[in-house]
Amino acid sequence: MNFMERITGMATKPDETTKDIAREPRIEEGLMVVGVYMIFSILAAYFSFSRITYTGSIRGIEASTLALYMMLGGVIGAILTVLIGWVIITGVVHVLSMFFGAEGKFYPNMLTLIGFTAIPLIVVSIISIALTLMMPVAVYDFSQGTQVAKATYSNPIAIVSTIVSLLGSIWTAYMMFYAVKNGEKIDAKGALAVVGLLFIINLLFTFGSVILALLA
Repeated sequence: MNFMERITGMATKPDETTKDIAREPRIEEGLMVVGVYMIFSILAAYFSFSRITYTGSIRGIEASTLALYMMLGGVIGAILTVLIGWVIITGVVHVLSMFFGAEGKFYPNMLTLIGFTAIPLIVVSIISIALTLMMPVAVYDFSQGTQVAKATYSNPIAIVSTIVSLLGSIWTAYMMFYAVKNGEKIDAKGALAVVGLLFIINLLFTFGSVILALLA
């Protein structure tokens, strides 16, 4: 399969496609998918901050300066999270798979396969950007951060965005199941255990803050 066939194949026939990638891993393709995801993650972070007007101050630092720091932090965080996260997730998958008799290689096989599982996240990022641009501009007072966060997460568009993110996580886990099964050469039960554990951890990290904000 060529690169585009692998892209469409991950969505339409992930079992066959991950077997093909495992036989002939091309790390530059995995990096390209992750790179595209990183670009949209940066855009999502930028547009997210651009829909908020900041007021107030903290220890004499004006809101405009704090907002700039937050935006830069969000952009840099998006870059580091995607690139470093790709390597860390692949490493965790590889180590956990060893408990089930894994025979795959971390590099380039699994690193390439896990890179391809970022395809659903690209779709989610694009939809999230579109939804963010539909959101009304919010006012964030640094002295009332929790209340503003609660109001933001209660917004219908934000709720739709959260649901889209959840569906994207499920789709990613579905692709990752085949990536682990065929890349690490373990049975379906082992692959399901590995991916299931990562899915639960992802839910806690991704949606934990939303739940805490709504309960505050």
